[in-house]
Amino acid sequence: MVSSIRALLNGMGYKNFMLSQDLRYASFVMEENYYLNVLCFFDERTAVSSDAQMDGFVTYLKEKLSYGRDKDVHFLRVICADSAYIVQRCDSRKANEWYIEAGTSKLIVPEWGVEDFYGLRGKLEILLAESGFDMGIAEAVRADAEGRQGEADRRSSALPVGKSVAAKTVYDSSAVTWLTFGLIIANVVMYIMQTAGIVNEDAYVLTNDIIGKPLEWYRFLTYGFLHGSIAHIVNNMIVLYAAGSALERMSGRIAYTVVYFVSLVAGGVFSVWYHTNAGILYTSLGASGAIYGLTGGVIAGILMLGYMRRRESVIRVVIAVALLFIPVNASDGATVDFAAHLGGFVAGFVLEGTILIIMSLLDGKKAKR
Repeated sequence: MVSSIRALLNGMGYKNFMLSQDLRYASFVMEENYYLNVLCFFDERTAVSSDAQMDGFVTYLKEKLSYGRDKDVHFLRVICADSAYIVQRCDSRKANEWYIEAGTSKLIVPEWGVEDFYGLRGKLEILLAESGFDMGIAEAVRADAEGRQGEADRRSSALPVGKSVAAKTVYDSSAVTWLTFGLIIANVVMYIMQTAGIVNEDAYVLTNDIIGKPLEWYRFLTYGFLHGSIAHIVNNMIVLYAAGSALERMSGRIAYTVVYFVSLVAGGVFSVWYHTNAGILYTSLGASGAIYGLTGGVIAGILMLGYMRRRESVIRVVIAVALLFIPVNASDGATVDFAAHLGGFVAGFVLEGTILIIMSLLDGKKAKR
């Protein structure tokens, strides 16, 4: 299989490109006039022990291959793992991934993924049926790859911050951001219930006296699902989609959830503290504190990862930031709660930055083992 997989890909026009020092993964590249096709093979050790390491390797390849090139870069991961891991991975509906079941060497192509990758599927299925699968691929291509991978490539298994910081899900414009859509639906449903009189917003908004009422601290969460007008919720949901989709693809759903709700609470706490100390009587509602947190998180990712080189992604986030600074009143006569915005933004920026640093440190430790 070592020579067979290499011969198959070389015969299709792929060149051996890069491998990790620990021989856990390898990549092959085919370059045409207007696009690059990149295949990344990962063995069971890497798949099971370090999702972040896989993502870090792909992120590094994307940056390395796209820099200075006006080309589309198409990626496909091929992961060899046991059936239990594949089932778990399929539940998360990762895009642009195929799986090879260890032991049976059966190729599994998820129905929501890439049905074929430029003619590879049929040929790979035949090869697997004849030869099985072995991640000795890396050993076979070492001689060809070493000559041109250089110092930067030799650090691929322990990349520095800005390279190896890898989120649960590497940015992929085709990935569906279910959590972001879920939050949008929740906010819209709550607004409909408000306007229908089903929800009494007075019991769930922020007020000056909430700090002294521990039994009502749930308001630090509930205020973020209420809105005062159609313009208020439309503006917030547009920004939630733009910034939220970007962060969910970059950091994955767990980190995204933490950033969203911590920013929501932090924005509310800072808002109450500021208005109370300033002697301003007020009520506050709206998701913008959390949304500012998401935007802060995206900016932290851009600064630390060099994230989002794709033009449409940058434009989307720029629009999101611009919309956040457009003062849309929650209701007639209301003013914008900039204290909640500031508290949420700072919390999201610091929290996402911390998450990325921790992931980088953990990834580096795994790579040194």
